Amino acid sequence: MFGDVKEHWGWMLAVGVFFVALGIAGLMFLPLVTVATVLFFGALAIAAGVVQLYNGVVHTHGWVSRTVNIVMALLYILFGVLAFWNPVMTAAAITLAMAAAFIAIGLLRIVIAWQHRSELSYWGWIAASGVITVLLGILIAVSWPGAALWLLGLFVSLDLLFSGATFIGLALAARA
Repeated sequence: MFGDVKEHWGWMLAVGVFFVALGIAGLMFLPLVTVATVLFFGALAIAAGVVQLYNGVVHTHGWVSRTVNIVMALLYILFGVLAFWNPVMTAAAITLAMAAAFIAIGLLRIVIAWQHRSELSYWGWIAASGVITVLLGILIAVSWPGAALWLLGLFVSLDLLFSGATFIGLALAARA
């Protein structure tokens, strides 16, 4: 089941501890992690835009969607430049979009739960999940724009913590 991990469980344990340490460090420097995350996404957007723009200009003559393809490339580049020009403003925009998305997703989850209430005995849990997601979106929205300084950093740091815990758990299970 664990393959080579059973033999090298110590390495996976070390990776888990490293991830947990990064997550803890991130929690101590949430604004820094937020800005670093925005800059990283900005760099990815610029790279994607440049490649797509080159492709659109050089390799798509006669294609009906050429102009749309080039506009999309320019939007990627614009987002990336804006991220580097003002990472805090970009984080604020992303944070507000996340709040709106959480509210919408939570409401849709509640609708799905309601639609399947006669088929699923646990529909209430789905609805509760939707309510929690809506409340999280509202919490982010009312904390905006201040939440923009720490929210992305919090999500990245928590992901590192949970990933690390997963690696540690797998390593210990493989050792047994």
